[in-house]
Amino acid sequence: MAGAGLSVLVPVDFSPTSLKALREARRLADRMGASLTLLHVRPLSDVRAAIDEGREDLLEGPPRTLASAMRSHYAVRLAGLVGRAGASETRLSSGRASREILRAAKSFDFVVMGRTGRGGLSGLLGGTTQKVLAVCPVPVVVVPA
Repeated sequence: MAGAGLSVLVPVDFSPTSLKALREARRLADRMGASLTLLHVRPLSDVRAAIDEGREDLLEGPPRTLASAMRSHYAVRLAGLVGRAGASETRLSSGRASREILRAAKSFDFVVMGRTGRGGLSGLLGGTTQKVLAVCPVPVVVVPA
């Protein structure tokens, strides 16, 4: 299967399971000659994002700088994954994870994602993964934990 022009979307939430999915996606992309794009969907609230990321220190600064600090934080985190995964692009979105993944998936040939994410329970399919599988317009590869 010559993969010229194929593209893979990998949603990452920085959990061990999403990082495992990223490694598997890299292997698939290499075999198929496909490009790899990472997508992280962050909370709409900068305060919630800072707490979720363990960056409560950013809440101590002036409120007007929080949005910029969070953008920088995510840029650094995603850049760290790009080098390790050989991704050609990163995307940062905000909102409900399943909705943003489905919106982005329309532009890709397939999606590779972990069975569960940050909030997932071992042995179960995560809520975001369930929602994406139910209505995704392209094939989804689910990587077990």
